[in-house]
Amino acid sequence: MRSSQISRESGNRLNKKDKMLKPLHWSRHDRKWVNLFLFPALFFVLFIQAGPLFYSIYLSFQDWILLSSGSPQGFVGLTNFKNATSDPVFIQSLKFTGFLTITTVPFQLLLGTLLAFLASGQSRFLQMSRALLVLPMVVAPVAIGTLWRLMFNDTAGPINNHFLNFLNLSGPLWLGDPFWAKIAIVIIEIWQWTPFVFIVISSAITMVPQEILQAAQVDGASRLQIFYKIELPLLAPAFLLVIMFRTLESLLTLDSILSLTHGGPGSSTVNMTYAIYNKGLREFDLGAASAQSWMFMLVATVLIFVIFKLTIKSEKKTL
Repeated sequence: MRSSQISRESGNRLNKKDKMLKPLHWSRHDRKWVNLFLFPALFFVLFIQAGPLFYSIYLSFQDWILLSSGSPQGFVGLTNFKNATSDPVFIQSLKFTGFLTITTVPFQLLLGTLLAFLASGQSRFLQMSRALLVLPMVVAPVAIGTLWRLMFNDTAGPINNHFLNFLNLSGPLWLGDPFWAKIAIVIIEIWQWTPFVFIVISSAITMVPQEILQAAQVDGASRLQIFYKIELPLLAPAFLLVIMFRTLESLLTLDSILSLTHGGPGSSTVNMTYAIYNKGLREFDLGAASAQSWMFMLVATVLIFVIFKLTIKSEKKTL
């Protein structure tokens, strides 16, 4: 009698729980109210995004130097785009943007992955190490630029005076030589954004099923075989996510250039983002800056498309 009463009560509780877990069904009247409340927010977001977007398209076909006139001076067709393709500074910015992406992303991926595997334990020391490794990513960009400007100082900087001097090497003119200025920007970007790769890959490593790794060890697989045959394929989506984000962010690099070299010496460290910034906010040539912005967007879109295709292929192989 007692058992039947308990089963009846538990059954009633389950029925109540099932009723509570049933999905909500919105009536047509409720949907109207939901849409009505969402409309102001959606309109505000679309207005903020679409307004400047279409206005920049309009400006890219206009002749407008803000210091000369308070309004566009007329339609010029594709002149702004043609001028960009023949502008030596913009062409140099394309080259340096490619150089920056090719040199920083692979090193960030390699170092971030290595650090993620080295710090994947649960000891207190490794937990403190993981916290310290993230610090470069959370420091203010202005502080990073000031710090590295002092470190790259030719006469009083610790890199030349202490590190290279200890190795009996003569320090270069880091910020005065075009080649070494590029290397300085590359070093800063690798130092600042390797923690991002570390965070993503560390999170992906924790998601790898330990049963698979233990089974491989029982079967006699070496650590290197486990990495290449098991862990690397499972981490492929995380790697591609990192490559996509870091590639796009490397195209948008501005803080380190603005605070360290200002595009110099000459125009050796001018990338596409800095070229657009300089054209629009220093020379106030809004038409040319808008045209260069759309050319930059075209390059970024092509890269996104290629990386997206690689991501799809990788996911199909891992399935």
